[in-house]
Amino acid sequence: MSWKRSVRILWLCNFMVSAGMTMVIPFLSLLLWEMGVTEHHALSIWTGLVFSATFLSAAIMAPVWGVFADKYGQRANLIRAGIGTGLITGCMAFAHSPTALLVLRFLVGFFSGFITVSFSYLARVVPKSHSGEALGTLQTGSIAGNIIGPLIGGALSDWFGFRPVFLVTGLCILATLLPVIFCLEKDPVARQTKENQASFKEVFEHRMLVLFVATFLVQIAVLGVNSMMTIFVQSLVGHSSNLAFLSGLASSITGIATMIGTPYLGKLGDRIGQEKMLPMLLVLSGLLALPQVWTDHIYELYVWRFLQGLVVGGVWPAIQALINVQSPRRIQGRVFGVTASSRFLGNLAGPTAAGAIAGLCSTTYIFALSGLLLVATGILVGYAHRSAPNTARGEMKEKLVAWMHRLHSRH
Repeated sequence: MSWKRSVRILWLCNFMVSAGMTMVIPFLSLLLWEMGVTEHHALSIWTGLVFSATFLSAAIMAPVWGVFADKYGQRANLIRAGIGTGLITGCMAFAHSPTALLVLRFLVGFFSGFITVSFSYLARVVPKSHSGEALGTLQTGSIAGNIIGPLIGGALSDWFGFRPVFLVTGLCILATLLPVIFCLEKDPVARQTKENQASFKEVFEHRMLVLFVATFLVQIAVLGVNSMMTIFVQSLVGHSSNLAFLSGLASSITGIATMIGTPYLGKLGDRIGQEKMLPMLLVLSGLLALPQVWTDHIYELYVWRFLQGLVVGGVWPAIQALINVQSPRRIQGRVFGVTASSRFLGNLAGPTAAGAIAGLCSTTYIFALSGLLLVATGILVGYAHRSAPNTARGEMKEKLVAWMHRLHSRH
């Protein structure tokens, strides 16, 4: 099968999954209100718990599903994620208490990860020389779903109520199983023997730790800003009647810019090398975030969000492409599993850190945190990859000395 056809199939699947999962986001707090959580402080706590529960369980299970992928392949992992996520999400339509909803949101995290697994699958079947282009294109599918999903979910909840939206979401996710099962080929699985057994110890020995840390910090920087966008927009426009639209537009503009820039950045990374591309993208994204600290007009914010979106969307595909190149095939499932876990933990930590900063200082300082984190991560990744060749030369020298010693001992 052509790898471009695999990209198109997974693009559609990612769009459907992202749109489905984000349909329920706009009304989670309203549903909790309908269930009887009417006190403001309690509603805030329950909304945060219900929203975050999925990320926590997903972070726990991601490495486990990585082991599963090393044994059975990422295509089987996609089917597993689609069945579990679709069925449990549909069951949320029948939750009649905050506790039941919280438990189901926690359970769905155990089976989630369809989008991150799709990146892993594509990295296995796409030629390494085109991995940046393919992963960048795939990224736009989930972004498009994130933009469209809340709009569809809001409209459906207005027309039919909150609970039917969970059923629609579950059906959307289950529908992705059809192209995965009937249109995608099984990805190759490296044969493991006693002498060539994969382990998590080996995962951290292949210079992956820096990329895991980078994934975690990038998610904090991005999700922290997104979680506080409505509050920041309110500080610019006051109690406007269309506050939800204006804050949603700020997020949508970034998503649209990301869809425009990501495929081109992926191609450029394939041409010049992802190890050079990733630090540049991180530093530039951070520098474009810092001016938002001093933004005092909504349209000025839109401009900076658009410019940053053109750049930051290339970061995740670049990380995935580097992981694909640097990790041996027999442990790639484990490596991508730990990467996904790092991403989910960043999703948890980002809103928490942003809320703490907004409470102690001001909402504007969230952009400072985001910018500085991105710049620091870019410097860290650049330094790690610049020192990597020296390490490789050292290893080569040690092997040469050992070979000369064996040759000398024979004679």
